[in-house]
Order: sequence, then C-alpha cells, then structure tokens
Amino acid sequence: MRHLLYIVAVVAVLMGGCAEKKSPLDAEARDSGMRAAAALVAVDHTDTMAMERAVMDAKAKQSKYALQRDSAAVRAFDEAFRAYLKQKDKPLYHSIFPEHEKQR
Repeated sequence: MRHLLYIVAVVAVLMGGCAEKKSPLDAEARDSGMRAAAALVAVDHTDTMAMERAVMDAKAKQSKYALQRDSAAVRAFDEAFRAYLKQKDKPLYHSIFPEHEKQR
C-alpha cells in the first residue's frame, strides 16, 4: 500500500511537469522577449536613464501577455529575455537577476 502511494505521487509529479501549457502567442512572445533584451544590451550601460527606459519598455511588452491572462506567453517572454541577456551580456544579466547566483 505504501509503495502504491509513492508511485501515485511520482506519477502526479511527472504529469504536472509534462502538462506545461503552450500558448498560441508563444513564438511571438519569445521573439518579443529577445528583441527587448537586444534593445537593453544595445544601450550604453553608463546611461542609467536609457537603461531604465529599456527595462520599462521590456516590461511593457511583457505586460501585453499578462493583460491577456496568457501566463504561458508571459513565461515564454521572460525565458527568452533572460536567455538572450545571459548569452550576450552576462555581467548585465547577473546585475539584473542576482538571485540566480544564489540558487547555483
């Protein structure tokens, strides 16, 4: 009986991981996230006002999906934004997302 409980728990966890929803706006959100990150990387990092403006523009683009209550598209935007930053400008990535350093 106890083994059955463990098996049911493992199956439930596996099914939850596989049940990640895709959005019809997934590709658009990923592209938008990458473009927003590229715009941020292109800004002169010593110009704090321009950096702040680029971050606010990115957040505004992401909020388009949040307003549509499309959490999968919001997640796709965020993943693409973070991945692009991490690949193209690691110091900027670590300054914006310092919590990821603590998790590793």
